[in-house]
Amino acid sequence: MNIKKIVIATLVTTGLSISVQASDLKAADSSLATKLCVTAASGNRAAMYNQVKASGKSAQFVAKNINCNSKNILAFVEENGKNSQNMLKVLDRSSHNISITDIAKNTLEMK
Repeated sequence: MNIKKIVIATLVTTGLSISVQASDLKAADSSLATKLCVTAASGNRAAMYNQVKASGKSAQFVAKNINCNSKNILAFVEENGKNSQNMLKVLDRSSHNISITDIAKNTLEMK
């Protein structure tokens, strides 16, 4: 019986500490950057995609140029966001450059 009470108390305490860490953010104004920051911190990937699309900016531009509370949006999401790892994938995915070289075409041109 005592073990059950301890386990329940531990679960309740853990739940409270997690909810305190993921505090709600309040927007200071209605600027584009603020909307992007609040949406990114919410952890909703679909909403973030729609917000970036509505802004007329690219995800790469947002990741490199938007600051939230004097921090880059990626650092802000990592510290304050819900579902931060998935949100970072959404924002940071387009900053990687990929190039494809046709080896067969290059070897034919050299001959």
